[in-house]
Amino acid sequence: MYNSGEQIWHAGGVMDSGSVAIDEFYFQWHITERCNKHCCHCYQNARPMAELPLVDLQLVLRRMDEALVKWDRKGSLSFTGGEPLVRQSELFTLMNQVDHLDSFLFYDILTNGSLISDDIARALKNQRKLGRVQVSLEGSRPAINDAIRGDGSYVETLGAIRSMKKQGLTVGVMTTVSRMNYRDIAALVETLDNEGVDVFSMERLIPEGSGELLRDQLLRPEELRELYEDIYEMALQKKNIRILMYRPLFTLVAPDDSNVGALCSAGNNALTVMPDGTVYPCRRLPIPIGNILTDGLFAIWYDSEVLWRIRNPESIQGKCHDCELLPNCRGCRAMAYFCSGDYMAEDPQCWR
Repeated sequence: MYNSGEQIWHAGGVMDSGSVAIDEFYFQWHITERCNKHCCHCYQNARPMAELPLVDLQLVLRRMDEALVKWDRKGSLSFTGGEPLVRQSELFTLMNQVDHLDSFLFYDILTNGSLISDDIARALKNQRKLGRVQVSLEGSRPAINDAIRGDGSYVETLGAIRSMKKQGLTVGVMTTVSRMNYRDIAALVETLDNEGVDVFSMERLIPEGSGELLRDQLLRPEELRELYEDIYEMALQKKNIRILMYRPLFTLVAPDDSNVGALCSAGNNALTVMPDGTVYPCRRLPIPIGNILTDGLFAIWYDSEVLWRIRNPESIQGKCHDCELLPNCRGCRAMAYFCSGDYMAEDPQCWR
């Protein structure tokens, strides 16, 4: 057991100083890196990773299940890619298996939405533990969204949202914010609210993969502050759409609001599994720390030097190191990594 002073870490979760356990362990599982889109800000490059056949994907799922049982934790899981629906048959087989595993509370699907037809939406309605389907939209109108995600993608995504809402599915929308779209976020939220979208969340553009060419589109700290403050005020007013603010740096907006901000889950209660079984601390922090099939989750979780560095707040450098908000915000390790080369450096978009 590792005592950081502010938190006590153990397998499968983090307990705060009051020993209240975080019960849920999260896996982000990229079953493929193939995609039918070529978004300019994508964190992938043009060379998709080799992917496992179904029999090995099922073995990966068993490894996850075994770890959760041993750790006495309940799990959640996001199926994603690439575009997970390019492996539609394998995806539905895996979802059906998770539906019958006691160790998992629920799973989500993270998709670009372009392959979700009315028939697919009806099929998804039958999945017992499907929590929500998250699609990506970058603007309130085609001109903004399609400049990032490709011609016609706005109409496709809106059509997917409407098909899923007709089936009563819980739908989320995620937006990657940059200088290309940040002034349109308020209008986007209004559009999504009118469409009956249940959840809205944002990620910051990370300059990796295709997005490496967009470093000049990273928000300046003062621009990010303005956006986060506006989103916080909007969240207080909205009654239908839920706006998620569980991301590093949101704590700076409302330090005393327990619904705002969170520590990065990397090293604390989450792992990312790639199409070939490689494990990363986070998909946006692509530092291999093992392979789930050859090394196993136990050795990865307990023995990874990278994970232990991330868990230890004393390892964080720069202005983050002595910040009084360190117990609740340690910045984004991926942003630090791709902007400085050191994943323990300060978050370059912090405005404090």
